Amino acid sequence: MLVNILDRTINTLNYKMKEISEFHEFTWDMIRALPKAYHQHSIGNKVKVNCKKGLSEIYYFADETEESDRFDAHNDSVSYTNKAPEYTKVDWTPPPLKEKFGKYIKFNKPTVVIQNKYSLEWNQGMFNFYPTEVLGELFGYLKENYDIVYIRPKGDDSRYYKDENEIQEFKDFEYIAKEHPYVYTIDKFRKLYPQFSYNIMQLMLQATADKHLTVSGGNACLSAYFGGDVIIYDSPLGKGAGRGVWQTDSWLSKLGGANIIGMNNHQDIINKVKQIW
Repeated sequence: MLVNILDRTINTLNYKMKEISEFHEFTWDMIRALPKAYHQHSIGNKVKVNCKKGLSEIYYFADETEESDRFDAHNDSVSYTNKAPEYTKVDWTPPPLKEKFGKYIKFNKPTVVIQNKYSLEWNQGMFNFYPTEVLGELFGYLKENYDIVYIRPKGDDSRYYKDENEIQEFKDFEYIAKEHPYVYTIDKFRKLYPQFSYNIMQLMLQATADKHLTVSGGNACLSAYFGGDVIIYDSPLGKGAGRGVWQTDSWLSKLGGANIIGMNNHQDIINKVKQIW
């Protein structure tokens, strides 16, 4: 009996919690740190996650989280290819975000989630976004058969992490309120449920859909967790144009079994939506 007690004491002393740290762009939380941390949780290890301010909530399964006011701007390019990088092949298990967050919000019709952004990218300009005229055509086509959910960060949530790509003023919410009031915006839901942060609310809304329109970057990585069709707009302009990770059949499908469709022309996306939805 004494030996067993000593063995348990030694094991406790030797035990170290698994630590995962991520201080790069939100993209890398979604494709690298989140699956790495969840893998340790899934095999029974305790996990501590060190992350940027406002992001601890997405690591909902972690035993401990610690947020830091830190951002590492430079990262490698191994994730930008069409084929899966090596780090996805060992100790990498994406968490079931659709299962976790899909039980809270219900709509009358099947949903299409459109996730947009309007940010200064690489200090060059705004490239990867859906302008209001494109949104209007999509809304007009989809409204008959779907409830439409529109998500775009304005950066006004204390729990929303802002990177170096500064969010710019965009009149999309005003346009929707005036011209397409039937569209469900994330702003409407955040007013209804102020207890939930922007991060959690977008996961809950994404989880309602099997059809997603998004843009390249962290938005696309998040959408890919929720299965179904994920159409990604990747602008042909700007520093990051043409990366394989945003193209059709990319390895992002490993995050949630989604059908990844990458396109770099707004009209082609409208035509594709009309063809398959």
